[in-house]
Amino acid sequence: MSQQITEAFVQQFADNFKHVAQQQVSRLEGTVTIEPNIVGMSKSINRLGQRTAQRRTQRHGDTPINDQPHSTRYVDLFDWEDGDMVDDQDKIRMLVDPTSDYVKAMVSSMNRAKDDVIITSLGGNSRSSTGNIVLPASQKIAVGGTGLNKTKIIQAKKIFRLNEADEENGEELFMIYSAQSLADILADTTLTSADFLAGKMLQEGSLKGKWMGFTWIPSERLPKASTTRYLYAYAKSGVVLGKGKEITTEVGKDPGKGFNVRIYAKQSLGSVRVEEEKVVEIACTES
Repeated sequence: MSQQITEAFVQQFADNFKHVAQQQVSRLEGTVTIEPNIVGMSKSINRLGQRTAQRRTQRHGDTPINDQPHSTRYVDLFDWEDGDMVDDQDKIRMLVDPTSDYVKAMVSSMNRAKDDVIITSLGGNSRSSTGNIVLPASQKIAVGGTGLNKTKIIQAKKIFRLNEADEENGEELFMIYSAQSLADILADTTLTSADFLAGKMLQEGSLKGKWMGFTWIPSERLPKASTTRYLYAYAKSGVVLGKGKEITTEVGKDPGKGFNVRIYAKQSLGSVRVEEEKVVEIACTES
């Protein structure tokens, strides 16, 4: 059982549960390609490489046979779970039944796990039939002793354009940013009034909708090493979130524990970067 349950015992002014400030939904699940109903521990994502047409130089010549480039990435599934127990005696001491609030808190933890898995796949290794594939240096923007600024955003956009991986090729681009990155942008003197208006930052102090070709997604779960925070920009088709089992919750009495109520949540998921050309890592200074 939860050893901290006594904190919720009846007090004079406390008659319900308050969830502390936390991210409750997955902000990134809708920004990547979903591969549902995976059976087993992994699934291959087959890729077709770029072909090159050749000029025909002679009459009645043979029909060319050019091999189609193929490659494979694998999305590996891992199980996630959470659980707790509430004694009947604890329920008696409370003014509300905590079960539904516990379930809500567990589902929130599962949704945050989805974002963690996606973020890890953006900058981590991608498993292929030939070994692990790293994100190449050409897809990384160096920290340069600065936070997020207009120069870095333009550089990221340029990389997508060079790779034919932007909206001109039907792609939907996203940028994950941190609270400090937002503060850096708001303080960037190179931005014009039109920039602020486009991002709705001047009116609301936030990044909503599209700006500079990206849909902006806030997250405080981005990796940080010392004073360097790693942000990620990516195309929706460049990352896959595989699901073996959606979030499932169970609430029931456990006969092995005095028929007290047990709360449980689980899911099975994994993520893989399918194309390096569709992911850009932006290193930013954060104190």
